Amino acid sequence: MKKILMIVAIMMATTYVFAQSDEVLPYFTTSQMPNLIKCLPAPPDTTGTEFYYDVMQYMWGKEQRLDEEREAIARRDAVWSFDNLFAEFNIPFGLTISRTETPEIWKLLETSLVTTDQMRVEPKRFYNRRRPYVRFHEHILTYGAEENEEELGREGSYPSGHTSRGWTTALLLSEIAPSRCDTILARGFMYGESRVIVGAHWQSDVDASRLGATIGYMRLQTSPAFQEQMKKAQAEYTAKTGVAIAPSISDDIIRKGCDYYYTRCEMPDIRHFLPAPPDTIGNKFARDILRYMWGKSMRLDTKRAAIAYRDAIYGVGCISQEFSEPFGMEISPEKTPEIYKLLVDATATCDSVCHNPKRFYKRIRPFVRFQEHTLRLDEEGKLSPNSSFPSSHTLLGWSSALLLSEINPAKADTLMARGYMYGDNRLIVGAHWQSDVDAGRLAASAAYARIHNSARFQEQMKKAKEEFARLSEQAVSEGDGLVDALPMQKMEQSSARVYRLDGTPATEETRGIVIEQGGKKVRR
Repeated sequence: MKKILMIVAIMMATTYVFAQSDEVLPYFTTSQMPNLIKCLPAPPDTTGTEFYYDVMQYMWGKEQRLDEEREAIARRDAVWSFDNLFAEFNIPFGLTISRTETPEIWKLLETSLVTTDQMRVEPKRFYNRRRPYVRFHEHILTYGAEENEEELGREGSYPSGHTSRGWTTALLLSEIAPSRCDTILARGFMYGESRVIVGAHWQSDVDASRLGATIGYMRLQTSPAFQEQMKKAQAEYTAKTGVAIAPSISDDIIRKGCDYYYTRCEMPDIRHFLPAPPDTIGNKFARDILRYMWGKSMRLDTKRAAIAYRDAIYGVGCISQEFSEPFGMEISPEKTPEIYKLLVDATATCDSVCHNPKRFYKRIRPFVRFQEHTLRLDEEGKLSPNSSFPSSHTLLGWSSALLLSEINPAKADTLMARGYMYGDNRLIVGAHWQSDVDAGRLAASAAYARIHNSARFQEQMKKAKEEFARLSEQAVSEGDGLVDALPMQKMEQSSARVYRLDGTPATEETRGIVIEQGGKKVRR
């Protein structure tokens, strides 16, 4: 009997050890990750134009089910498991991903997603948004098969966990195999759209989740353990495929004064992984028009209009002025030369992804189409002949926010909120359509992932972080402290987590119906 008990005890201990060794420990805890409630707008209220677009896209999703091939993909994408998720990327990645055949790549993906998955929990609980099929008393495409409809309905809709996993996986794999980034990112984008086709999510859930995934990906870049695992994954990919990450062409001409980390032809091409700008007869263009009207109405808010006016000046000079406060330190060539150089070189490289689609689509800007003036009359002359899609300003703001958040992750929430505002300000100015802005943010996300393959970028990022650490320590020792708030947030402290019906943050002066703590309230 004693021998039997001893054998059982040994077996239990062995099982525990294996369980512990198989446990996936995240790179960061939940509290160390950015808070999407603070970084991104609230989901649309049911009375606004953005919810109208959500409903139209829900109907679009149901129409897509008539395409048998696309329906089959959406069904596969609905399965909530790493095995199924990674298998969908085998073809675009050019290599079968498995625990046994590619253990380093698997470990990177699994640990990264376990880390970023934490970010969706709080906003889902906080907003507790009803899913579209619940609101309309209908069934999802995968009812009774791939997903438990009743269980899914008890979880908030915003943001989409599936979309976050799909886009994060795409960013990670594109960093491992940059030569295949366009096809990888196209599959990542499709993964999110599948949630609209299934009927489990609103379009705004999906759109916000791609941005949230990019923010999570940025945070991963600050982990030494992640960076070490990424190197192992890249080495494994090279060993399996024979394809190595090629040095940039620009490395050969750096002595001639070129500060780009990659040439235009080496960067992602959004024409291959993002939809074209909307036709003028569809629901998406109707949304563009409504958002253009929203932008003009926001000019009545003099404080917000002033910010939009300042943000219209393109360049790192504007970024350094507008982002210094949320960053917690003055950014300038004199005060922070390494950080400033990183911004100049990195944003110039990221901006190059706008060139091809702008020339290809030649989209007419909204103020030109409606023969109206923008908020910046002095800018109209050079904007009019310049293509609208995608928004270069938005790309500049979002990529800058990602770069500065990687340097100072403690300020990621305010930096990313400011980066998002930077894009929306293009609507307020009247220079861009909403779809231009949406594409600009995703173009920035793809470009941000690409530049992490550059050794020169990594070297400059290291210098920027060291400079920030040194100046932060100096400021604390001198008793100066660090700036703690975004300009808009300073005047909104008494209305934290309070939003207008269109999803923008409310101020103390905001009157009418607002969203506070997940519910509607009337301010008189």
